[in-house]
Amino acid sequence: MTQISRPALIAFVLLFSLIWSSAFVAGKIAVRDVDPVLTLVIRFALSAAIMAPFCLVNGVAWNTRIVKTGLIFGLLNNAVYLGLNFSALAFTSAAVVGVIVSCAPFLAILFAVALRQERFDSIKTLGVLIGFAGVIVIIGFDISAGDAVGVALAVGGTTAFAIATVMFRGRATGLPVLPLNFWQSTAGALALLPVLALKGVPTPTFTISAALAILYLTVIVSIGGTVLWLLLIRWSGAASAASYHLLNPFWVVILSNIALGSPLEPRAFVGAAIIGAGLLLTTRSPAPTAPPALAKTGAS
Repeated sequence: MTQISRPALIAFVLLFSLIWSSAFVAGKIAVRDVDPVLTLVIRFALSAAIMAPFCLVNGVAWNTRIVKTGLIFGLLNNAVYLGLNFSALAFTSAAVVGVIVSCAPFLAILFAVALRQERFDSIKTLGVLIGFAGVIVIIGFDISAGDAVGVALAVGGTTAFAIATVMFRGRATGLPVLPLNFWQSTAGALALLPVLALKGVPTPTFTISAALAILYLTVIVSIGGTVLWLLLIRWSGAASAASYHLLNPFWVVILSNIALGSPLEPRAFVGAAIIGAGLLLTTRSPAPTAPPALAKTGAS
């Protein structure tokens, strides 16, 4: 397992959470003018096109294991996780979806422990619970505001994301992240095309703000954020890495205030302090158990 110092890990966690959270704000701007599914298809297709020259110039990206793993991740992370959660927003509030997505650490813990990838001790478990309490403080959770269909969609998407997180730790730790991300973006775009066709989306009007938002989602989030996410799983383990998403609601509140003029409430800072305390526990040491040895692939 690749080792990284704790200060560096914390810095990368903060950067990752900032990038990942900014996707909600950029997405909100994009879907004002462009259908959500079409936004995702364009985002994934563009990111795959940008990465293609760097990934397909040698034989590494065509390795069967890399292709298969990347396509599986694309279906789980891009098509199912993002597709279902974007759809859930049409039925229930963003706050309800946000709380459900923040449950990913709990699911990742269960999956990782069940597969014997990690021994998630009581201190780290306590850290996740404290962090989740901070999430509740920031965004609240009024289940009466959530439609059953929206809740079901969000639960399905979050489950897919947790499964993909644990699968990467178990199956792909030794594989290069850029080719994996290329195939992941490719799978996401292709998998959502039939959904787009069934919806019969009318020709969109691309405003400057929507175009810039989609470009940001493509380059910064789909390429930069996803690569960083895969590295965090590699450095700290699936369950610990999943807990880093607990910071996302705080950043969403801050960024929404800056970009969208949403109100900024004091509870956001109280919740952030609680989440920080939880993350200090979950990041106090590297993942306790390394994944099973992987077969040689020739990748580096």
